[in-house]
Amino acid sequence: MDKVNGRSLRLAGIAEAAAIYQADKSQTRRLLARDDAPRPIDTIAAGPIYDREDLEHHAATRTRSPGRPKKDKEHLPVHLDDDHPMWATHDGGSGHDGPEWNLTDHTQAVAYYQALSKPAQEIFDYLRATPGRLVSCDEIVERFNLNSDGTKNNPNVLAGYMNTTGPARKESGRRFPFHWWKADGGANYAVKQSVADLFSAALKAEAPAQ
Repeated sequence: MDKVNGRSLRLAGIAEAAAIYQADKSQTRRLLARDDAPRPIDTIAAGPIYDREDLEHHAATRTRSPGRPKKDKEHLPVHLDDDHPMWATHDGGSGHDGPEWNLTDHTQAVAYYQALSKPAQEIFDYLRATPGRLVSCDEIVERFNLNSDGTKNNPNVLAGYMNTTGPARKESGRRFPFHWWKADGGANYAVKQSVADLFSAALKAEAPAQ
């Protein structure tokens, strides 16, 4: 990955920017049109591309107009380190009963992954591709076009596609490898860095040699 000022460059489009700002795409486009907003580093057919770190910094430091009350969701962190206290305040309930995942659980990780439906695998892959990032229900549904006509409730749609995560958890003998928290209009999801590393190593080892 290219580097800027000695750091790795992480890219974000409008969907990722909307998750960072905890806003819908229309609101996000209006935010990014302001003079103080980060400038795109490039534009492709899908739209402008931004430096994710610039967006995260802007989202963390921007202020709201006087007289408008702040909403609780604006206090959510953009990224959770593995030791962040928010992991312990999840809304996953009994899905997080049982042993925590550790880096030696290769067999359990493969068993969990193989017990997922194909759509659930793709959603989990999407979450673990950006460990620690809070990913909204709406972002996931839009990313995989799960509600193409827009007539259904996004949280219910996503729950339907994730219905194999319960049996997969039992198959692995471990808790859910992802966390979720209730949010306005749905939920936010995230995977710990250590869990993402575990699954990457386990699935790579399991893959047939080319």
